[in-house]
Amino acid sequence: SFKRGDADGDGHLAVSDALAILEYLFADGERPRCLDAADANDSGTLSISDPIALLRHLFLSGPTPPAPSPPTCGLDPTPDLLETCSYPTGSCIE
Repeated sequence: SFKRGDADGDGHLAVSDALAILEYLFADGERPRCLDAADANDSGTLSISDPIALLRHLFLSGPTPPAPSPPTCGLDPTPDLLETCSYPTGSCIE
């Protein structure tokens, strides 16, 4: 299980998650452990729209990321081609 938007796998939604996605997409950064979590808008792919959605949520009262929405952990209710999550132990704490 995972929390949508928690791209760095620390169990919390923060600016660091948006930065992790941007670094992965544009600066040869480390691959997120959970691509489904990094897919913050649940579009089924990773793109610039994912960190934008996170930042809108964090700073502009934008919508909460789709299920499994923080602070709840869960499974992805929508089918996509992203790999199954591999979260570090203890990072998906409810």
